[in-house]
Amino acid sequence: MPPFAIPPFIVIIVSGLYTSLWGAFKDSPFEGLKLRTFPRSIYFSVVIFLVLSAAPATRDQLKHLGLFEVFFLIMGAERFLAELYKGFFRSEDQSKYFVPSRITFFGRYVTSDLLRYAVGLVLVSLVFGAMFIDLPIEGLLAFALVGYCTGLVIALGGAYKDAPFEGFKVGKFQRSGVVLALASPLFCWISDPVDAIPLGFLIFMNGGIERFVVEYYKTYIQRSMSGKFRPDIERLQDLIDRRETFHYLALAIIAAVVVIYVIEYRALGVVAAIEAAAVPPAVG
Repeated sequence: MPPFAIPPFIVIIVSGLYTSLWGAFKDSPFEGLKLRTFPRSIYFSVVIFLVLSAAPATRDQLKHLGLFEVFFLIMGAERFLAELYKGFFRSEDQSKYFVPSRITFFGRYVTSDLLRYAVGLVLVSLVFGAMFIDLPIEGLLAFALVGYCTGLVIALGGAYKDAPFEGFKVGKFQRSGVVLALASPLFCWISDPVDAIPLGFLIFMNGGIERFVVEYYKTYIQRSMSGKFRPDIERLQDLIDRRETFHYLALAIIAAVVVIYVIEYRALGVVAAIEAAAVPPAVG
């Protein structure tokens, strides 16, 4: 349980807001700032949290997570489901895209809406089903292995979507797996030894922190323009000039996440010390 009284629902909203901020930072120079779609990640995050809170199989497990873990669990699940929504359920003009957001079959458009919806429903069911995998993960090696494998799944999805249009890049393919293997101690160090993180949750926590790290680097440090749009589309210079506000808000959220991690890490150490002191000495 969190060592301080911040409602998890607030953390869920902030998690979705962080995703919305970097999405707006990248996309607004090409398509303007859309106030209607800006909060979409927040809506998705809230719905995912409500589903996990209502399902008996995940409700109790969710209560044992700290706020740091909840933040990234919901972010990871939201990213998986948002990509499925854009690829399989959303209908929009694809002419502005260099890499289509709508799903393709190895670079060819899937013309049947019924087929898109059917496959999308299957994949959404698999994503939600994965969250219910109740296999406790313990030990740094296990955390690193889950992180690396999660990164490969993310890379496979990205390669399937992007490679037909921009080629397959070996170095880029390994990036997510390496990032998550290196980040795995963060989750391992705050995992409650009594209530170990289940595999289903850990997969999506890794997905969240991968997006958190990689997208920050690409969006705010590299200042990479979104590669999904056609290069000949005119950029809106006024939005390029004004979008730095999104970065400042993202930095504030990052600082809050770091503070939460430090507090929860220290609180876990205090609890462990109290439990160790309470164990009576062995009688010789």
